[in-house]
Amino acid sequence: MSKRQERSTRTRATLIAAAGQRFDDAGYPSTSLAQVCETAQMSVGAITFHFANKADLADAVEDEGRARATAVLASAGTAAPLKAVVDLTVAFAELLESDVMVRAALRLAHERSGTDLLTAAWLPAVAAHVRQAYTHGLLGADVSAEDVVDLAEYLTRGAEALWRISPSGPQQSLRLGRACELALRGVQVGTRDVPGAG
Repeated sequence: MSKRQERSTRTRATLIAAAGQRFDDAGYPSTSLAQVCETAQMSVGAITFHFANKADLADAVEDEGRARATAVLASAGTAAPLKAVVDLTVAFAELLESDVMVRAALRLAHERSGTDLLTAAWLPAVAAHVRQAYTHGLLGADVSAEDVVDLAEYLTRGAEALWRISPSGPQQSLRLGRACELALRGVQVGTRDVPGAG
């Protein structure tokens, strides 16, 4: 790759990172290209060279956030089926805490009526592990795989909402992990036979 190409790639990455910060902080409607340029400390010409318009830039932010989430989630769900659901849920919550691009991608999807990362990347992985747990007889007789997937989704979307309300509060990933383990304990075979479990 030539120096010019490297510089262009770095510039594009810097603009996407700056846009991610702005979109995460203020949302799509309240973010202008001029503000992104200010954050990136670049000219408007630099941004218009790489992106046709704000929507094109937002698409790039969503793509980056989705790629980051997919990479992390691919390595998170390697345990036994229900443990993998907890691991995937905690991994997603940790991404919310630590990765502005993932948060920006989620916010953009909500504001632009797109398919968000939870639906596109996280939910299929969770559903696959829950179906595996169901197939191996790990769920209670009256528990459907769909209900367990719904439960995991509600917990995770709740963690996302809590993070938006109080981003500096206690670690949502730890709290979500404990809540998820507790909830999934109640859907497993045999837990209703344990005193106090039902």
